[in-house]
Amino acid sequence: MKQTTSERVDDLPLIIYWLEQMGIEGVIDQELPRPHGNRQGLSYGQLAVLLLSYIRRQADHRLCAVELWVSQHKTTLELATGWKIGNKDATDDRLADLLSILGSSEHEAFDAIETWLGQKLMRAYELPTSTARSDTTSFSVYHEQPTDREQQAETQSVPLLHKGYSKDRRPDLLQYRQMLATLDPLGMPLVSATLPGNGADDPVYVPTWKRLAQIIGHSDFLFLADSKASSWSNRGQIDQQAGIYCFPVALSGHRPKLLHDWVLNPPTPVQDIFLPSQQQTDKPAGVGFEIPLGSLWLDPESQQWHRWSERWLVIRSHDKSTPPEQGITAASLKS
Repeated sequence: MKQTTSERVDDLPLIIYWLEQMGIEGVIDQELPRPHGNRQGLSYGQLAVLLLSYIRRQADHRLCAVELWVSQHKTTLELATGWKIGNKDATDDRLADLLSILGSSEHEAFDAIETWLGQKLMRAYELPTSTARSDTTSFSVYHEQPTDREQQAETQSVPLLHKGYSKDRRPDLLQYRQMLATLDPLGMPLVSATLPGNGADDPVYVPTWKRLAQIIGHSDFLFLADSKASSWSNRGQIDQQAGIYCFPVALSGHRPKLLHDWVLNPPTPVQDIFLPSQQQTDKPAGVGFEIPLGSLWLDPESQQWHRWSERWLVIRSHDKSTPPEQGITAASLKS
């Protein structure tokens, strides 16, 4: 008498099909070293497909739950992948080994995998590559303060959890920061990084722009970010490497008075602003004017001055939901 088993298939074959089309298994096996010789079974690329299928299907990233889930869907997974999956292939220690190597600075595989996947997806879908944006945020966590021994052990790696400026208004909690850069208008993630919780965001933007240029394949795209990216050093470095940017300028130092004087006595004609979806007969979304300015930045490595031209935009929105103190914005836009 044959025994009948029943499994929920749901969208598992579809998830695995698209992971196969993305080339996840191949690029991970190509970039990561082979597992230890005594460890038999699935490769790191195959383990990554199982882990991503679990995360996508269950909306859960716990490693300890993957082994049971794989055993409950073993027949479906084997038929969809064509692999022979052992009972201990998806244990949490094997998955932890995969993630440890992916996140290790020794192998530098993560950047290569991220670049290859981004370029492959853009070629496959012919996505527009004229605009990209980046932003960082912090995440507070309930975690005990590390002991002296743990802090000493962390000096061999990059510790992530620290107390720093808390956007959650919880300075008592440890936190880490997350950076994400996406391709507009789709919002497809291209670059991501988990950063220590006590660092500044300013130095992150130029390396992010460089990674975007590498993945996109050219520097002729508009880079959008918040005011933390608008330091003279960041703008100078991006322009020096033929980049294009648009950043809100931080209203610090002499800039508030400068903006006040410009608004009261615009140095160039004020123009109506229309959104791309609007017609010239529609009511303008706002008004504004632009001021061409020259900028100078001293490269600390070469000790050479870099000179470039910018257009500073002063804009006022007609949107009634925008508070008056936020309705005027200064931005620098490289021509």
